[in-house]
Amino acid sequence: MCGIIGFNFKAPESSAYLNVADYRGPDNSTSLSFGGFTFAHNRLSVIDLNEGANQPFVSTCSNFVIVFNGEVYNYKEIRKKLESKYAFRTNSDTEVILYNYIEKKEKCLEDFIGMFAFTVYDIKNDTLFGARDRLGIKPFVYYQNEKQFAFASEIKVIKELVKGLSVNHEAVNQYLRYLYVPSPNSIYKEVKKLEPAHYFYYKQGNLKITKYWDSIDSIGLNRDHKDGGILEKLDHLLNDAIRLRMIADVELGSFLSGGIDSSTILYYMAKNSNKPINTFTLGFAGADKYDETSDAKRMAAHFNTNHHEIIIHPNVTDLLPKMVHHFDEPFGNPTSILIHELTKETKKYATVALAGDGGDEIFGGYPRYEAALLYNKIKFVPRLFWKALNPFFKLISEDTSGNHKLRRVKTFVNSLSKPEDEMYEDWVAYFSIKEINALFKVQQNFNRVVLDVFNAIPSQDLIIKTSITDLKTFLVNNLLNYGDAMSMANSFEVRLPLIDHRIIEFMTSISSDYRIKNGQTKYLMKKLLKGKVPDEIINKPKLGLNPPMGMWLKNDLNGFISTYLSKESVEKRGMNYQFVSQLLKEHNSGKKDRSLYLWSLIVLEEWHRQNLN
Repeated sequence: MCGIIGFNFKAPESSAYLNVADYRGPDNSTSLSFGGFTFAHNRLSVIDLNEGANQPFVSTCSNFVIVFNGEVYNYKEIRKKLESKYAFRTNSDTEVILYNYIEKKEKCLEDFIGMFAFTVYDIKNDTLFGARDRLGIKPFVYYQNEKQFAFASEIKVIKELVKGLSVNHEAVNQYLRYLYVPSPNSIYKEVKKLEPAHYFYYKQGNLKITKYWDSIDSIGLNRDHKDGGILEKLDHLLNDAIRLRMIADVELGSFLSGGIDSSTILYYMAKNSNKPINTFTLGFAGADKYDETSDAKRMAAHFNTNHHEIIIHPNVTDLLPKMVHHFDEPFGNPTSILIHELTKETKKYATVALAGDGGDEIFGGYPRYEAALLYNKIKFVPRLFWKALNPFFKLISEDTSGNHKLRRVKTFVNSLSKPEDEMYEDWVAYFSIKEINALFKVQQNFNRVVLDVFNAIPSQDLIIKTSITDLKTFLVNNLLNYGDAMSMANSFEVRLPLIDHRIIEFMTSISSDYRIKNGQTKYLMKKLLKGKVPDEIINKPKLGLNPPMGMWLKNDLNGFISTYLSKESVEKRGMNYQFVSQLLKEHNSGKKDRSLYLWSLIVLEEWHRQNLN
């Protein structure tokens, strides 16, 4: 797990570009030049701790150099196939990736199970190859003009290398809509994100990007599989995915919420370990309804783990600027603060932990999948009927404590009068387009990225379309984004076995009935765990890792609201203060839950202060 950097122009006088994100790799920092390129690397040592595995790493023939961020978990199996031809000098996965690329070029990507962002430079041919993992777990951003090319793990590195970047105002609109900036856009016009499951070749100003994998290719391939065979196959896939992610040369553990995802991971970790697993649970001081520590403690006792409870009362005033700094662009999911605190405290005991991110998207855990199922049953009802009901639902007051259930219900009813793609977008969006236009007083430009993804999925099954769109947009740009940014801020590695691409291919290939069945979400996973974990864990309602936003707004964030959302601050950013004050009024009156709207504006203001003054 590391930070990677590369560029083909004269380096700045200082080495600041290597230092601005050194928390990604505190164990070694090195910058070397080859041909027309300079490559740099910040290393967090996890596999093969010896200095010989430091990067940039050069092949034995001296013709190729690699910088790599991530983990390829099946590197030992790949290495065995290469040992007869290549003389290995390390026990690292970095060296395996390099020689597998030399052997197969871009076809090497088909072999890798893991999370990765890497480049290989062919020195003789002056050709740069780069790739990002299938799901986009590891970040990769780049800059290109006619002659210059630069890449890095974080935007702040590009900013250090290239001066005068300009704000992408369309990205600001997308941020307000989704609480993140969807790839391939970034907050700067000149900086792009390499999309998941894509590779590129760059040579003398020419950049060619190609997709190498897509989950949609598996849709319906095993639609007729029966329960027994499906459970057996899933059991094998989960076991192998988790077994592989337990390989490390440092202390390893697992995040444990007491929910179905983390419990699944713990079951298979215990199955593949001859010693107690280290488990870590996050709790909140003074916010009992968000607390899952009792369920986690039950699971820890069931599997006899070395259990650690991390009880926090985050200082949001201090953490907000840090969060904005590490994201480099506006990012509105406040759960990121919790991940920062969890990984910071876990770092005292371990360097790596497994987590259950992606389980909801793959196995059908979100309320919107239940909404999709309900829609399938009532879609014969004319849209005009639902449109007529909207005014009555708008009169219902919402819970402003941070529980968003009623807001979701109202959103669902309102969406029923719209086409399916717009309906889905309403489920995952926050500021409406009408509200964004009102916020800025002028008509804004919108690239409907999420709608385009939804409409490109070749399925008539709304649950399948919703879950795959989530994988391609929400998971990548939201959950994986904050998981990487906040964990790496603490020099900590998080591994995500539930989004092993083999599991995704399998779950996409079978009927959506196995996601939600007989009123049960995550039906297949629960059936698989029956008898293996306590029934109360299997049957407990989903809570999720949610911050006590209502409490924050009343306490920690109260000062932010008065200064960050003041008339002077709001108007300085070209926004309509009357509209912002209306949001505050609606929230404080209990009429509407505007907590995430207000939080996103506070984040945007902090980003402006750090980057634009």
